[in-house]
Parts: sequence; C-alpha cells; structure tokens
Amino acid sequence: TIKTITPFLSPHHRITSQPSKQYRATNMAKPYKLNKMASTIRKVRSILPTSLHPTALTYIFNSTVKLAGTAGIRIDSLSHTRSTLSLPNEKRIQNHIGGLHACSMALAAESATGVLIGMNVRDTHVPLIKTMKVDFVRRCEGGITVEASLSEEDYRRIHEEDRGEVWVPCKVEDESGQEPIVASMLWAWVAKQKKGKL
Repeated sequence: TIKTITPFLSPHHRITSQPSKQYRATNMAKPYKLNKMASTIRKVRSILPTSLHPTALTYIFNSTVKLAGTAGIRIDSLSHTRSTLSLPNEKRIQNHIGGLHACSMALAAESATGVLIGMNVRDTHVPLIKTMKVDFVRRCEGGITVEASLSEEDYRRIHEEDRGEVWVPCKVEDESGQEPIVASMLWAWVAKQKKGKL
C-alpha cells in the first residue's frame, strides 16, 4: 500500500516518511516523482526525531546555498507548497544603524521562495531566479521570519510543464510583528542542457 501526502489540506502539513518513491496529492490528476532534494529530506525525516528536522533542513539547504549559510538562515518548516525560515539580527549582516541589512532581508525572501521551487522542480530541470521585487516599507526591528507559498496551480505547472515561470509570494515579519519589506520572486525552470552542448 502506498502512503500518500496531501499538501493542500493544511498549511502546516509536513512531508512524512513513505515507502514509495512517488506520492499522490489530494486533487492532483496524477502522482509526481520526488526529486533528489525532496527524497533526501523525506529520508532524513524518517530517521531523525521531529525536534531535529529544522536543523537537518537548514544543513541541507545551506550546504547547497552557501550564502544562506553565511548569513545564518534557518529553515524552520518545509513542505511542497509552503516554507518558513528565520534570520536573526546578527552583527555580520547588519546595516549602519544596527538593523538587518537590506540585502540580507532580500536574501531571506529569495531563499524562502527558492527552496519551494527546489522541492518541486524535476531533476531534469534547473530553477532560475528571474526577478526580485522588494519594497522596503519600514525599519526592521530584530530578526525576521519569512513564509512563502505555492498555489495549487503553480505546484502542478512546475511538475508538468517543460518550462515556465511563476511568481512566488512571501510574507516577511520582524520581531515586532510588522512587515519591514513586501517581496515576491519570479522563478523560472528550464530543462538542463546535455553535457557537451553549448
């Protein structure tokens, strides 16, 4: 019996351990094969206790995206349609007035949206950031948390279309509960070029 996951039943849903390499999501026309990143995360979650999942997710992501690790980004939760990460206000990423630097907040927004694309894009394809839209609306107080999400339609498109692009919205909150920036990222996916092809 193949166990299934249903990423659209709850925004807090997590990927669970499954014996199959495929999963079927509620309201999906057909199952989608897990890519290498999603398969690795599923395997790690099946081994480690829940309390260690954020640490493992952070290690996996920051090992791939070195700048995220340098900045101190932490992946708090991750499913195929929603991600949450945090970035503490530390001296190495502060601006001249002691707040988070503008680029560090943009990096957090890009990371939250990018990890969602990374969870879904097929191994035969590569994700590419095309546009970063960031409006700085107020001074940031303390660290930030970022939550990004994919719509059901965009989730399907990433799995089924050979190439395309989607706007991925995210919500950024600082320690006061306010939004210092308003951001969304335009991500594309294209087929990988064969080795030796220019």
